[in-house]
Amino acid sequence: MRNTIIVTAILFIAVVGASIYYFSDLNKDHKEAVKPLKYLPKNTLLILSIRNDEITDNIFKDFEVFDAILGFSETEKLREFKKKLLRNDALKTYVLDADIYISFHPDDKKSLATLFTIPTSGKIATDDLPAIIQQMGKDYEVNVQDTLNQQIFSFNSGNIDSILYVTYYESILFASYAKPLLATIMSKETKSLSDAQIDYFIKNNSRNTPLSVFFPHQQLPSALQLFQRTSSGPFLNQFEGLKGQSAWNINFKQEALMLTGESEIKNTDGNYLALFRNQRKKTQYLYNFFPSATSLYIEYSISDQRQFTRDLNDLLAFRKEKEKIYNQFKSQRDTTIIFEFQKTLGSEFALIEQSNQTHMGYISLADTNSWNRLKYELFEILGDSIYRFKNSNLLYAFYGDAFKVFPRPYVTQVGHVLVIANSSNTLREYQKDWKNRNLLTGNLGFKNFEKLQGNEANITFFAHTKNANSKILNSLPQHYQKNFRNNDNFGYQDFYSWSAQLSGNNGGFLSRVYAVYKSKTALGTTPEWIYPLENNVITKPYIFEHSDTSQFILLQELDHTLHAISPSGRKIWSSVFSGRLVGDMMQIADRSIILVTDRNRLYRFDTSGKPMKGFSTGIPEEPIASPTLVSIAGQSLILVPTKKKIYTYNMEGARIDLFQDDTIAGEIIGSIQVVGDYFAIGTSYGRIYLFDKEGRIAKHIDAPGNVVFRNPIGTIEVGNGEFTVLATDTTSNLYKFSLDKAPVIARPEKWNAKFYADFVNIISSSAPEMIVVDGSRLRAYDIVDTTKLLFEYSFTKDISDRPQYFRSATGLPLIGIAAKSTNLIYLFNENGSITDGFPVEGQPLFYYGKINYNSDTFLLCMRRDHKLYAFRHQK
Repeated sequence: MRNTIIVTAILFIAVVGASIYYFSDLNKDHKEAVKPLKYLPKNTLLILSIRNDEITDNIFKDFEVFDAILGFSETEKLREFKKKLLRNDALKTYVLDADIYISFHPDDKKSLATLFTIPTSGKIATDDLPAIIQQMGKDYEVNVQDTLNQQIFSFNSGNIDSILYVTYYESILFASYAKPLLATIMSKETKSLSDAQIDYFIKNNSRNTPLSVFFPHQQLPSALQLFQRTSSGPFLNQFEGLKGQSAWNINFKQEALMLTGESEIKNTDGNYLALFRNQRKKTQYLYNFFPSATSLYIEYSISDQRQFTRDLNDLLAFRKEKEKIYNQFKSQRDTTIIFEFQKTLGSEFALIEQSNQTHMGYISLADTNSWNRLKYELFEILGDSIYRFKNSNLLYAFYGDAFKVFPRPYVTQVGHVLVIANSSNTLREYQKDWKNRNLLTGNLGFKNFEKLQGNEANITFFAHTKNANSKILNSLPQHYQKNFRNNDNFGYQDFYSWSAQLSGNNGGFLSRVYAVYKSKTALGTTPEWIYPLENNVITKPYIFEHSDTSQFILLQELDHTLHAISPSGRKIWSSVFSGRLVGDMMQIADRSIILVTDRNRLYRFDTSGKPMKGFSTGIPEEPIASPTLVSIAGQSLILVPTKKKIYTYNMEGARIDLFQDDTIAGEIIGSIQVVGDYFAIGTSYGRIYLFDKEGRIAKHIDAPGNVVFRNPIGTIEVGNGEFTVLATDTTSNLYKFSLDKAPVIARPEKWNAKFYADFVNIISSSAPEMIVVDGSRLRAYDIVDTTKLLFEYSFTKDISDRPQYFRSATGLPLIGIAAKSTNLIYLFNENGSITDGFPVEGQPLFYYGKINYNSDTFLLCMRRDHKLYAFRHQK
């Protein structure tokens, strides 16, 4: 027992001692990190923290986003600064693995001055410094002068605008291209950042990320004054007065700047956005209703309506505006109806500005029935489902600054959302946009933005670079206008959007900042090669074997020319065929290729484009689908379906007298399916025909009632010679036909009259799934036993082309959808998620996969310029 007590006491002392050592070490690290930041002046606009090591260098080596923001010439200076100075042997041992702080400050020229702050691992002796500086300056003309009893060294590479000034002060290297900034650092009169702000930055600076960012909120007015020559407007005004600070860490993504972190809020009286610090993040959805011309928006979400109303009333009272708003009500009944109306409104609302600088607001409806009743009492009826408020500033009273620009707006309803504007014409134009689905969400850039940012927040601010281009230019001072337009040195035009999200977090905010960039390495940006054509293509690209060592690409363009293209984009041959391809081409064992055209021709040719003996040959009627290669009585035959008959040809192009039964009811739909011992077809009559090996009708199976089949049939091999034939009709029914059983009928959902349905294996099971494109929706169903929806996806506009099907590099199935109306290509995984890199700009009829035996994965697609693009997909 005594020994146990002694051992316990020793362990306790050891734990306490280790804790003291650990926390004293942490305190030492904290002091070391705080020290260089204490010299930064109070007017610091922004601080970046980056590690001086090779790992960080490698991460940012090809990070185009920084180059685009800072300027390509500026980032080249940074690289030179790091390579020739910080990595110089004379200095390297003092600064390797140090944190480099890059801060930005306003200067006398109403521009930005950059400061580099690098603490050294040990103090450099005064006598050693000149020799080190001279060693560092082998590639520069180095001069030295005294300022405030401190030596300042200048490094001149021959360009007077690029002289770098460096001083060593308090064991810290300070460097800048603005010499006065160094004098400010060393001046005893300079007011520095507060200890609280520095501590906040250090606390939230993750050492596990290559870049951290600190923004002191009190500098927002200075930043706006620096970058704006016009008033801030209803969007940025909401951020002013939001005291405190934000610290973010980078989430590395090649095609975007992504910063995540926290924002501390202080002195919240009078600030509107501070009201949301007491809310919890929610899923936002109103952006789905915004028009394609949206240039700016702020979307808001409230999780606690009562808390928000209390906080807003306090804000209005603080501004002495509350009584003014409610004094307009003439009676108790007015007040009662107003508060009834407030209860009909939901907790989601938004303010947008369009490219023509008109504003619109959006509010979710919590109770559409009450809205339909109250709108006749509270609004003037103008026709076209447009109304106008009878009272002023009601929405400002309910929701605050978001709707301050709408004193007595016009209103219309779209679904469960109210849309407001200061002009009835604005709403009429929006009604057209909504009807035609001209929406922001249909844009390729927004799809990429949506994937990166997500939609859970209390506040989302979004700026669309292209749509807001004129507004941005008009607000910038002239020297920044030049930078914004300068595509040679900057890449601002290549940013799709800039955005920020705030989510309530115990009186502060979780915050995120995003800038979505059109990276040159992103799929669909930089082609591996381009093949020019005269017209649009009318087939997808096909990949076939060319020889034992290479494959090639075949496609047909509008003038019926068939092009053979090498995997490197080189022309192999081209030949004009009679008519356009019907269905698909197919390659057989001897590498010859078989196809049919709408000019009643059957072709078989070799990989050099030379016709095989007996081809091409005529078909009595126009084919309606791909030919099918079968073996009957040991002979290889080609079956060609037309509307009323199946025609048979041998491999020399001679017609064989099989499948000539004239009793087929209706028109054949789709290609011929081989199932069990039969050849199956479906017809518009709602009938399945089964042909035997002699080409005679062995059996037909009817769908009950007056049924019209809409899409090609599918089949399931059950085993032991049993099978199921699958079909869909024009009234959204799914049929499962067996030989000796009544058909099983299911109606998963109501589809429109022009839906596409395919039976394709997408989840690696033994039976196919049903893929349906119904207007603007893609759906996948499990149909083995009961019919069950696996996933669905909604597009902004209707899809007019049938899906395509591919395999990933790992063999997983992929569903390709081309939305012609939005000029976007989508690729879906088996679970309904969109493959990384998609959607991509492109037209229908594309290919995804390998283009040579051992090639990487490529996307081959057409764009509106009549060119075939080959994009390597880096994963």
